Amino acid sequence: MITTLQILVILTGGLLGGVYFAFSTSVMPGLRRLPAAQGMALMREINAAILNPAFFLVFFGAPVGSIALAILAPTPWVIAAAVLHVGPSLLLTMFVNVPLNNAIDAAEPGDEQVWNHYLPNWTRWNTLRALACAAATVCLMV
Repeated sequence: MITTLQILVILTGGLLGGVYFAFSTSVMPGLRRLPAAQGMALMREINAAILNPAFFLVFFGAPVGSIALAILAPTPWVIAAAVLHVGPSLLLTMFVNVPLNNAIDAAEPGDEQVWNHYLPNWTRWNTLRALACAAATVCLMV
């Protein structure tokens, strides 16, 4: 059971890190090339589309699974993975990236000040989420 859970957490954590990585390396740079009104509109659509069962399974599966694994097999590597999945991934999402997304939703279309604040900040914190998921995956593979 522990091996199966470990494989599932490695899989969900790797997928989640890949989503974050793809956003930081391609989606956000692509949005940066658009005029503010178009970039903001597209990001609103992306934020709405990502709220789906497949993403939720991966997004919550990695931290919940890693916590369960840390309870069942509390090695330093497994505990480190749980901390990385819960802290930088889950908590940063809740307390940084989602509020930034909410600011985009509430802003006037094309508000360049909001957009110019959003892009670098969202991407910076998102990149940290990608690195945390990658590190957690490595911890679980060790």
